[in-house]
Amino acid sequence: MIRFRVGSIPVEVHATHLVISALISWSFVGYEGRTAWPRQVLADTGNPLHTPTLVLVMATWMLLVSLSVLVHELGHAFAARGFGARPSIQLVGLGGLTRAEGVEQLEWWQDLLFTLAGPAAGLALGVLAGVLSLFTGLPEPVRYFATGIAIANISWTILNLLPISTLDGGRITTVVLTRVFGRPGFLMAQLVALALAGLVLVWSIAAHQPILAVLVALMVMRTVANIGAYQRGELPLGHAAHPLTQVIERAEALYRERKLTEAGLIASGVVEAADTPGLLRSRAHVLLGWIALKEGSGRRALDHFSQVQGLQVPPHALAAGFSLIGDEHRAIPLWAQAAQAQGDEVVLHEYAGALIRGGREAEARALPRVRMARAFAAAERVHYVRKEFEQAARASEAAFREEPHPSHAYTAACAWALAHQPAEALRLLALASQNGYRDAAEAKSDPDLKSLRGRAEFEGWIASLAQSTAS
Repeated sequence: MIRFRVGSIPVEVHATHLVISALISWSFVGYEGRTAWPRQVLADTGNPLHTPTLVLVMATWMLLVSLSVLVHELGHAFAARGFGARPSIQLVGLGGLTRAEGVEQLEWWQDLLFTLAGPAAGLALGVLAGVLSLFTGLPEPVRYFATGIAIANISWTILNLLPISTLDGGRITTVVLTRVFGRPGFLMAQLVALALAGLVLVWSIAAHQPILAVLVALMVMRTVANIGAYQRGELPLGHAAHPLTQVIERAEALYRERKLTEAGLIASGVVEAADTPGLLRSRAHVLLGWIALKEGSGRRALDHFSQVQGLQVPPHALAAGFSLIGDEHRAIPLWAQAAQAQGDEVVLHEYAGALIRGGREAEARALPRVRMARAFAAAERVHYVRKEFEQAARASEAAFREEPHPSHAYTAACAWALAHQPAEALRLLALASQNGYRDAAEAKSDPDLKSLRGRAEFEGWIASLAQSTAS
C-alpha cells in the first residue's frame, strides 16, 4: 500500500489498484493515437528501442490511469471539504473511494454536488488533455499520451454518468428520486439501473466486449443486492430510511439513558409489527435481549438473541445470558472469546467470575491483569441474580479477603441474611463496620437485611453506626 497526501487530503493506493492499472496499461499499448510514436517503434521487434519503449509506455499509462482516478476522487474530496467534511481517498481496484468524515450527514443537494464533482473533475482533465494534444509543435510522446487521456477521461465521464448502481450516475439518480418520492424513490432508482445495465450487458456481449460485460454484470449483481437490502429495510440510509429505523433508534437511545421500560415497549412494538423488515426486527430483538440481561432474565435474553438474523450478537451478551441461567459450560468459552477480542476490564472480570462459578478459580487467578476481588464480586452478582444466596455470600467473603473493603463485607452480609444465616450475616456486618462502613440509614432500610430486623444484635449494630456517624 502506498500512502501520500495531496495538500491535507490523505491518499491510499491499494495493491489491487496497481494490478488493475497495469492490466489497463497493457491494453493501452495497442492504442495508436495520431502520432507515429510509439507505433513505429513497437511494430519493429528488432528495433533496440522496442523493449525500453514498451516498458516506458506501460509505466506511463499506469501512472496516467492512476492520475485520472485520483483527479476524479479529488473532485469529490474538494467538494466534501467545502461542506466542512474531512475527506480521505482510497484508490482500490478499478476506481476509487472518497470518504467524508466529520459531518453527520450531507444534505441532499450537498450529496448531489459531492457526486457531480468527481465526473466534473475528470471531464476537465479530459478536455485539458484534448486541447494539449492539438498543439502540433509538442513532442510526439506528449501528444500521444494527451490524446489517450482525453479520450479515456471523456468517455469514462459519459459512462460514469449513466444511472447504473456503483456509478456516479446511479448515485445521482438515487439522490434525486429519493428526494422527490422518499423511500420508494430508492427502489425506483434501482429498477432504472437494473433495466439500463441489462441493456448494456446485452450490447457488450453482442459487441464482443468481454471486459465491459464482466464489469456491467458486477453492477447488475450490486443492483440486485440493493433491491434485496431495500426489501429487508437495510437501505436506503439517512433521511429516506425505512420509517421504523427512527423508531428503533429512539428505543436504543432510551436504553442508553437507562429507561428500560420505555425502550422495551417501543422495541416490542417493532417486533410485533407485521411490516417490520427482517433487519430492523433483529435490531429490536438484540435490544430486547440487552434489556432482559439488565433485568436479570437470561432465558428471555437468549430467546430474543436466538431470533436475530443478519446481525451478530456480541459474544459477551450471549455469555451473560448463559451465565444467568446457570450454564457456565457454554458461557465460559464465550466470555473467553469476548475478553480476548475486546480487552475490556469489565468483560475480563466477568470472564474470571464465570470461571470461579464454574469451579475453575485457579484459571481465573492465572488470567493476566485480573484483580481477584473484582472477579469474586462478578461471581457474586450472578449468584445473587440466580437467588443462590449462600454462594453469593461466599463469593463476597472471598472478595473481602482479597481486598478488605467494607462494601464486600456488607454485600456478603446481605447475601447471608437472604440465605437465612443470621449469625453469618451479623459477623459480616461487624466486619463491614470495623473496616469503615457507616451508612446506618441504608442498612436500616435495606430489604436484603429484612430478616435481621427486630434482632437485638442487629439493632445494636445499627445504633452503633448511628452513634459513630454522629460523633
